[in-house]
Amino acid sequence: MHRSQMIRSSFLSRAFTLIELLVVIAIIAILAAILFPVFSQAKEAAKSTACLSNARQIGLATQLYVADYDDAYPQSKSTDANPQIDDYDGSIENPDNGSIFAKLLPYTGHGSSTAEDVMYQQHLFACPSDPNPFDLNCPDVLNIGGPHVISYLINGYYVWGLNETEIASPANVIEYAERRSVTADNVPPYCDDIYHPWFNNLNPNLGNANGVDNEMDPTVGAMATTRHNTGANYTFADGHARHMVFSSTWSPTANVDLYSPNPGVQKDF
Repeated sequence: MHRSQMIRSSFLSRAFTLIELLVVIAIIAILAAILFPVFSQAKEAAKSTACLSNARQIGLATQLYVADYDDAYPQSKSTDANPQIDDYDGSIENPDNGSIFAKLLPYTGHGSSTAEDVMYQQHLFACPSDPNPFDLNCPDVLNIGGPHVISYLINGYYVWGLNETEIASPANVIEYAERRSVTADNVPPYCDDIYHPWFNNLNPNLGNANGVDNEMDPTVGAMATTRHNTGANYTFADGHARHMVFSSTWSPTANVDLYSPNPGVQKDF
C-alpha cells in the first residue's frame, strides 16, 4: 500500500463517524438540559441569600435608629395610636414626612445624608431578584408625588409613632417585606414604601368596602410574596430576617397574623 494511503486509512480509523458525533452532541445536550436548571436554581438561591442579607441589614440599621431615638421607630405620618381604625379608609395618609428608608441612610453607610434620591446609590436597597427596585415610574407616573421606591416596604403600623415597648413580641412581628415591583393580573406595580395590613379583607362583613385596594392580597397586593420560589424575605421588629411562605405570615382563616404589633387587638374596624 502506498504510504499516503496508509496514513489516510489510519486517520479514518481513528476519526469519529457522523453517528458517533451525533451521539456525543446528544449526550451533551441531555447533560445541559439537566444541569442548566440546577445552575439556575443555584443562581437564584444566591440572589435570595443576598436579598435576605439586605433585609437583615435594614433591620439592624433600624435597631440602631431606635436605640438613638428612645425606642421610637422612624416616623413619617402624624402620631396616631390606632391607625388601623383611623386610617381604615385612607383618610389620614397626609401629611407625609418623607421616606422611612431615607431616615435610615445615616445608619446604612451614607453619612448624614437624608435625601430620598440617593437611595438608588446603595445596593442595600435593591434585592438582586427584583427586576425593577427603583421604579422611576412610581413617583413620576403611577403614584405622582409619592416616595422614591426600593425593593422593600415597611409595615404601616410602624410609621405613626410606634414605640418598641408597644410591640408584644418583637421577634414575631414583621416590620419589612419585599415590594411587588411588577404588574400582576393587570394590576400595576405597588408604588409606595409603606404597606397597610389593615387594608385587607379580614372582616367578611366589611371587606375593603371603606378602604383602598387589598394590600394583603398575595398576588396583586403590596408585597412580592413569591419572589424567591414559593416565598419571600421578611424582617422582624427585633432586627432578624428570614425567608417565609406568605400564608405563614398572614392567614385570617387560620388566625395567623405576624403584622399587628398586638395581634387580636386591632381586628375590629
